[in-house]
Amino acid sequence: MLSRFRQGLRETVKSALSERRVGANDPPRVVPRPAGAPIVPVPALVVVAAGQALPTPVVAPPDELPTLPMDAPAYSERPTLPPSAPGSLAAAAVAAARGAAKIVHADTGSTELGHYLARAKANGRDASAITGAVGLNRADDGAPYWGPLDNESSRAKAAGKLLAIDQWECISCGTCVEQTEQVFVLPADAKASPIAQDGPMDLIQDAIEACPVTCIHWVEKGEAAERGLATGTALLT
Repeated sequence: MLSRFRQGLRETVKSALSERRVGANDPPRVVPRPAGAPIVPVPALVVVAAGQALPTPVVAPPDELPTLPMDAPAYSERPTLPPSAPGSLAAAAVAAARGAAKIVHADTGSTELGHYLARAKANGRDASAITGAVGLNRADDGAPYWGPLDNESSRAKAAGKLLAIDQWECISCGTCVEQTEQVFVLPADAKASPIAQDGPMDLIQDAIEACPVTCIHWVEKGEAAERGLATGTALLT
């Protein structure tokens, strides 16, 4: 049984419909709008006999349609999207990373001097920079570096910086893990993270340079905490 409200609503609608009925051949009407209200085209409700064609509805001209100012909140609060979808950019970056020349590791990421030399030989690199020992060393210019190889990563490690990944930028392509699984991990349906702050400095540097979105960095401890970067230090404690 219909409630009193629904009964009243039904009678109101029926009354409005009966007042707006016109002949099948009469021109359609547009309901008058209050002053200042946006123009919304409303075709008239008509009764059409079987077999007769519907009259052409009335549509407001395009220049009369309401428009919102560009500084309205609906626009100003809406972020501007890049020409391509993020997924397309990420896919392109992954494809580029996987299409690059692969680094021959010669082992699983050992930090022994012999394995550094083997990796340098396998990749046609100059082994003259592999002159140190395991642990802290000092270059000819007086700068400390960590491990047998003197490069940007070994100097950053010796300076007390942390290896970190900006997971907001990471696209989970796995390039860093391909360089060395001893230092990086990529869990399923997640972003990459360091799992060690020590390791083969040649392969760590390879991972930094191979990352298609450059999200791997050596940073100060305070900066890592301030920016919320993944350092893997929680996994090491």
